[in-house]
Amino acid sequence: MTNAATPGRFESARLRVAVLQHEPQTGLGVFSSLLDRAGVDYEVLETSGAAPRAAPPPDIACFDGAIVLGGSLGAHEPTLLEARRWIREAVLRDTPLLGICLGGQLLARALGGFVERGPRPEVGITDVFLTDAAKRDSLFGNLPRRFPALAWHEDAFSLPQGAIPLAGSIALEHQAFRFGASAYGLQFHPEVRPEDLCRWASVPGYLDLLERAGADWGDVTSALERARPELDALAEQLLESWLRLVTGVAAAREPLTRVAV
Repeated sequence: MTNAATPGRFESARLRVAVLQHEPQTGLGVFSSLLDRAGVDYEVLETSGAAPRAAPPPDIACFDGAIVLGGSLGAHEPTLLEARRWIREAVLRDTPLLGICLGGQLLARALGGFVERGPRPEVGITDVFLTDAAKRDSLFGNLPRRFPALAWHEDAFSLPQGAIPLAGSIALEHQAFRFGASAYGLQFHPEVRPEDLCRWASVPGYLDLLERAGADWGDVTSALERARPELDALAEQLLESWLRLVTGVAAAREPLTRVAV
């Protein structure tokens, strides 16, 4: 894995990234400080999953890339219909997109894949294994073939037609995929740390899933803390590689005029 992203490295690119957030307790986690250090301008947009009267997200043309966060909701929730449409439009416009857990499920669903109950809940630190295709991928190519990551889900996605499988785990065949050149769906959480779990403790959906998985909150938190060095390296590597991808796509679109906001 590479070292931490150079502070302000992407500032000169004037990147503007949308962050779709479905509930206030499930945020960017460590990605927030990494984006700040990289000099990236990002805007957190609440979907209708976070607020029943939330306005539709701004035009995707306003942004160079999008991160779609996780959450305790299901990908089929009617309140997330507008988010699924927005995600599909982003992919059709070749806008780089990174979907995390629920965000990855929403991406798969928006592209025609299925999201349904997995074989069993997966909660806690799990080993993720890369596929052979991941070795040639711009985000995953420099990662170890096996690394720890936080899982917290019961639903799982099938791959949309044409998607490239990039990672899996013992419990789940698909932990990551790429669609086209720049749309990525992850089932695991590279961004969550113990301080983020403190906020999750107030979300009934997370508590219910923890109970169904037969896991203990303290044990999961302790394992997450022990894995912090590897998780930090993973988050830095993934996000910096994704920002390089966003920068390349944005540069290729010049001198097209970006929509003003």
